[in-house]
Amino acid sequence: MASETEIANIAMQLIGDQPITSIDEDSDRARLAKAYFRGAMDRALAAHPWRWALMRKVLPAAAEAPAFGYTYKYLIPADCIRVFWVGKEGMELSPSQRWERDNDYIMTDVEAPLQVKFTCRRTSYANMDQYLADVVGAALALAMAQTRKGSDTSVERMQVTYDRFVTIAQAQEQLWQNQSTEPAKSGFEVAMGF
Repeated sequence: MASETEIANIAMQLIGDQPITSIDEDSDRARLAKAYFRGAMDRALAAHPWRWALMRKVLPAAAEAPAFGYTYKYLIPADCIRVFWVGKEGMELSPSQRWERDNDYIMTDVEAPLQVKFTCRRTSYANMDQYLADVVGAALALAMAQTRKGSDTSVERMQVTYDRFVTIAQAQEQLWQNQSTEPAKSGFEVAMGF
């Protein structure tokens, strides 16, 4: 079970600072952590479709069509960080079914309803997996390192640490999925019974 303070203390440990007792305490370190917390959370949630923050929604088409370029537009939920999947009737849109994010909308020629999977902002961190808390803590450490005076090596070190934490967390996330990681068989392999 993670909290803002626990995640902030992951960042403190990574940058070599003493832990804080609360993210709301009256200290420069806590104020800095609090100031960058949401941005660090957003950065971490945009890195991967984490199960903890993944939402699925069916979107109706907006009443007003786009001015040009596409036939339909769909309002993205306000808590959306990043759209990872767009589909229709449970199937991901094919490359010929173009879509793009345009400000607060998804633009496409696919008629309603549109299905989306996206990571979203959460207000409670109680059920957050520890590996994701580590990723957010590393993102926060990177943001805090960028504000400090000194060499760029600490920022570079935090970037490498963040990237490593994301890779480890993605591997952990894969363990929770019941999906084969083997490549699909070719038509030849299927025909030959391989």
